[in-house]
Formats: sequence, C-alpha cells, structure tokens
Amino acid sequence: MQIDLTQIILAVITLLGAITTGYVIPLLKSKLDNENAKLSESQQSMLQAAIKTGVFAAEQLFNSDQGKQKKSYVLSLLESQGYAIDSAAVDAAIEAAVKKLKIEVS
Repeated sequence: MQIDLTQIILAVITLLGAITTGYVIPLLKSKLDNENAKLSESQQSMLQAAIKTGVFAAEQLFNSDQGKQKKSYVLSLLESQGYAIDSAAVDAAIEAAVKKLKIEVS
C-alpha cells in the first residue's frame, strides 16, 4: 500500500502561504515603515537648529539678491551634516527660518 503525500504537501504549502500573507508580510511592512518614520522630536529640533544656523550663515555670506545661492548653501550644509530629508519639507523649513530672521531683524 502506497500513501500519496501530494494532497498533504499542497495543504502545507497553502497554509504557509496564508500565514505569510496574513502575518509575515504585514510584520515586515510595519518594521520597514518604522525605520522610515518621521523624525523624533529631538531630531526635528536638531534639524531646525541646523537650518537656522545655515540661514543665518547664508545671510552673512551672500548678497541680498543671491537667494538661490543662499538656499543651495543651506541645502549643502544640511547634506554635509547627514540630513537627507524630503526637499519640500526642508524648503518649507528654510523659508520659515528666513521669514523668522527677517522679522527678528526688523
């Protein structure tokens, strides 16, 4: 008498596929999302300080009509400090720091 294990092996493969789809993949996605999550509060404050320092330095180094060079300087300064952040968020933070600087100077 021979036993056919084909049906048992197919059932085990189906079960493993269901476990992978239902548990392992969501677990891996959550781990990856946590690694790529937004900055913590201390990292945000450090970034804001770096942006403020860069904006103040750019104001000292460049003329008032060299806005593109100022922004490029701040972005390269942030990159040299290891910040690789969405450019829209960084642009907004730089613009806010420039506005704040202009208000403080007035």
